[in-house]
Amino acid sequence: MIVRILAGFFAIILLTFSSCNEETPDAIVPYAYVNEDINLNNIQYLALKNNGGFVYFSAGYKGLIIYNEGNGVYRVFERACTFDPTSGCTPVTVDPSGLFMKHECCKSSFGFDGNPTGGPANARLLQYYSVVDGVYLKIRNE
Repeated sequence: MIVRILAGFFAIILLTFSSCNEETPDAIVPYAYVNEDINLNNIQYLALKNNGGFVYFSAGYKGLIIYNEGNGVYRVFERACTFDPTSGCTPVTVDPSGLFMKHECCKSSFGFDGNPTGGPANARLLQYYSVVDGVYLKIRNE
């Protein structure tokens, strides 16, 4: 009888400690309709003329980061961190080095492919469809 009680006690302790180590799954970024046409010749988007250039844009759920990957390829990311997208924290920003994106609150970092590179976030940043059509960068929900 005492052996069963001790075994039950240890099982409860083991389950308690193992559940504390489980990672919180990344949350879903709330949907925001995006349908934007950006004139790449506009002076406020001058940074997008250079490979590695980026701008912040007011659209989406918490804003967008538009990044010029080069060769006419632009990547557009939602600025809501996938670890806790509804938090009241500041949105994802580009690190001053220009080499990666980061979220100050949860300390997650992301490459310019959107994949997490550090911190608690496991899911990639939400990426919007983008295509260059003449002098316009068209950004849409997929």
